[in-house]
Amino acid sequence: MLVVDKETMQAIDTYAINELKIPALALVERAGLAIIKNINLNQRRTFAVIVGIGNNGADGLACARNLMARNFQVDIYIIGSLDKASDEFRANYDACSKLTDRMFFVDTIEDMENMEENIKNVSTIIEGIFGTGLDRTISGTYAFVIAMINRSMKYIISIDIPSGLDSTSGDSWGEVVDSDLIVSMQLMKKGIYERSRYRDKCIVEDIGIPQKAIDYVLKES
Repeated sequence: MLVVDKETMQAIDTYAINELKIPALALVERAGLAIIKNINLNQRRTFAVIVGIGNNGADGLACARNLMARNFQVDIYIIGSLDKASDEFRANYDACSKLTDRMFFVDTIEDMENMEENIKNVSTIIEGIFGTGLDRTISGTYAFVIAMINRSMKYIISIDIPSGLDSTSGDSWGEVVDSDLIVSMQLMKKGIYERSRYRDKCIVEDIGIPQKAIDYVLKES
């Protein structure tokens, strides 16, 4: 199994999108569907999707949109400002906003209290707060939300990597989501692979990054 660190994965993504002209939205869509592929939809029918505003969050919104298209109950919680969101996040946000009024920005104490109360009514949490690029200590709203997720006693799915985990070292950036399942995109991340508690519950899914991009970056590194 090929295992990559943070910098290598970011370089592969960049080469695929900028040089091979693979649309970033296409990768996001494949990621959203890859998450759904690993959910038993006969058992799990109510969801809280909790996302940041980067492309990890865009994956989460694509997943939420596809679940809503199949008529599942989905509440969406967004941490961060739309002004700073990625283009792929904005595109999926706009689509989700046409499908539901159950989208909530989480900023104030009241927002967090309402979120914690609402989460009691769902069976499954899907989180895409931080992706492989995280490189700072988690604090404030982010730390509170991750702690809330962990004490929810719900089945938790993390997108690509548990939020708060360093994708190279496997160390914590302060708070780490205690996932039941990790759906990692395209390649196994070193920080997951080297920690058995994460590796044993991680599934790697192909999202359409060409082998040419992977080979090019590995040859150059």
